[in-house]
Amino acid sequence: MSDLTPPVTLTKSNNGDRRPVIDRLLRGRVSRRSAAGQDVVRLLAFSVAVLVVAISSVAFAWGSGGPSLLADDAASATIKATDTVTYQSDLRTEERRHDAFIDARNIVLSQDDDVRPNQVAALRAFLDQVDVIRSDAAVTDTDSADLIRTLLEDLNALEANRIVTFTPAAWERVKSEAIRLVDTTLANPVQTDDVARVREDLDSSVLAQLTADEQGVAIAVARPFVRANVFVDEVQTLMNRQRAADSVEPFMVTVLAGQAVVRDGDIVTAYDIEKLEKIGLLSPSIDLSTRAARAGLMAILTLALVSYLARFHRQIWQGRQLLLVSIVVIGPIIMGRLILPHNEIQYMFPIAASAMLLAVLLDFEIAVVIGAILSMYLGVIAEMSFELAVLYFLASIAGAFVLWRAERTMTFVWAGLAVAVTSFAVAVCFNALDGAVDSGLVGERLVETLVAGALASSLTFLSFSLLGSLFGITTHLQLLELAHPNQPLLYRLAREAPGTYHHSIVVSNLAESGVEIVGGDPLFARVAVLYHDVGKITRPTFFIENQANLENPHDLLDPRVSARVIVDHVTDGARLAKKARLPQSMIDVIEQHHGTSLIRYFYAKSQEAGDDAAECDYRYPGPKPQTKEAGVIMMADSVEAAVRSHAMGGHLASGKGIVKEGSETLESIVDNVIQERLDDGQFTECDLTLREVELIRRTFVQILAGIYHPRIEYPAVEMKTTAAASAPTPAG
Repeated sequence: MSDLTPPVTLTKSNNGDRRPVIDRLLRGRVSRRSAAGQDVVRLLAFSVAVLVVAISSVAFAWGSGGPSLLADDAASATIKATDTVTYQSDLRTEERRHDAFIDARNIVLSQDDDVRPNQVAALRAFLDQVDVIRSDAAVTDTDSADLIRTLLEDLNALEANRIVTFTPAAWERVKSEAIRLVDTTLANPVQTDDVARVREDLDSSVLAQLTADEQGVAIAVARPFVRANVFVDEVQTLMNRQRAADSVEPFMVTVLAGQAVVRDGDIVTAYDIEKLEKIGLLSPSIDLSTRAARAGLMAILTLALVSYLARFHRQIWQGRQLLLVSIVVIGPIIMGRLILPHNEIQYMFPIAASAMLLAVLLDFEIAVVIGAILSMYLGVIAEMSFELAVLYFLASIAGAFVLWRAERTMTFVWAGLAVAVTSFAVAVCFNALDGAVDSGLVGERLVETLVAGALASSLTFLSFSLLGSLFGITTHLQLLELAHPNQPLLYRLAREAPGTYHHSIVVSNLAESGVEIVGGDPLFARVAVLYHDVGKITRPTFFIENQANLENPHDLLDPRVSARVIVDHVTDGARLAKKARLPQSMIDVIEQHHGTSLIRYFYAKSQEAGDDAAECDYRYPGPKPQTKEAGVIMMADSVEAAVRSHAMGGHLASGKGIVKEGSETLESIVDNVIQERLDDGQFTECDLTLREVELIRRTFVQILAGIYHPRIEYPAVEMKTTAAASAPTPAG
């Protein structure tokens, strides 16, 4: 019996009316629109849930934080340290660095030798102008005094009048003394801050031989020309100050377990606030702009996550798997908000378990992308920690890479070790950037990262099977277990329907190779094929591969009844699979491996008998294959059955030519079977491309050629002795 089908077209109903067909199409279109709407609502609900949790984790102070205190508040209770903690005091370190920065010893002075001659020259120029004014007889004494004050505003009216009325000898003595005062004063270093004092000290430097009026005028004339001749070298001073500040070692503070940090009623200082924050006993105050910025980052990360799922993984948000993604994203965010404020356990946080679960249950690519986004979420939560974001991301990648498509439980141990080694290497590198790494710190990081790896692998191992069952995901470990011959259904199939069991083995080889070449899951295809015909154990002798030399019961049945028996192996198989609690994905393959194809043999037989039964009565119930794996399995099942049928009937061409009239080549049989399935529209609901179908066809031909290869024709041997007669024949 062959299940090969000719090209099928959409038929009318018995009364020739197409409206029932159109009604079904319209109902299908409305149903698809309704399903699409539900998918969008599901994705929006996921987006809102992740966004709310992510923003709440950084926008609000929630969780197990300590009391909120401000400097200069009175403590309402005595707060004691719970653990011994050594930390770097930023406040005290900054104070020490400030003191070192402003230290006067950092100042570098530079003397300008040009100031002295320039100022003396300026004084002489002023005196020369005064000489001109004094020698002008046409100008009155009052006007001369006003002109002199215009030249030197620091002079008062009395001093200007005295300059005009001095005798030439007295004026010469005043000029000489003023020049001497400026010259001798600027011969010494004069800093900017000392100018006022030096000018006042001119009284003690003036010559005593001058009269009081002459002394006063000489000092008044010299004073404005005394300027600073020593200046600070700003560049070198800044370098010295920066060098001094940088050389200050961090100020370390040790708080012992049980030590009172603040006591009830004491005024809280800024140092107390810092101490409480460092030892984790105070909720740090975060300003509104910082919270808004972090919330914005969380929103951007959520948008990236949702966009990635919507664009590249529609099958996830269109099914229950979106709930799995919600759990592995929202759960770590909530746990991170509660755990990450405690610095001593940040390196032990097993975030890699999320990526490892996704790698085992879904795909490595999804694990990488979501692991990266989740690591950035936690980096923002951990006070914008770039170190933790990088560490969590690389640890997640390492664990997911090792665990992807795990086929042994020991792989979980190796994955946990990969997480630990990666976390340790990253942590030590970042610690080395912050300062010296000693053996104590290295040992501490080693213990913490080993705990993280152990927790990640344990959580993944304990939860992947449960989550896979809840969300209809079949893992490779489950598949390997289901492929064992001692499985109840396989055991029954091998005993009660051995021909079907052998057929399933051959088809599994074909399907595995075909699925692998188109990028599907070959292990799933192999195991699913082992169960695809399990329904035949209900009536094994009704299928030709199990009849051996028995009479064919279909010879005594009506074609319509025979077709129903053939169809029932699909429904019986699904029923038996559900009863055995096989994964839903394998039950789907059982239901889809014939799609809605025509049971051609019995349909033709009914036509020959004059039965006007509708073609739909001789079709499988479907549905058509929905995945690449199901499509390849349909092709493998049909091709193997057709080739085996031709081979058993002697209608398969050998390597040396046609065995008998009407035989076909293996390649033509494969081509015809696949083309009939294509023409029948059996692959319209799975994502196989024509190029992939061609690759599958070539693979099938290559494998089947190895199975149904031509045999060597051995020459007849004359039986001469009893020993010769009992000798074994050569293997074929």
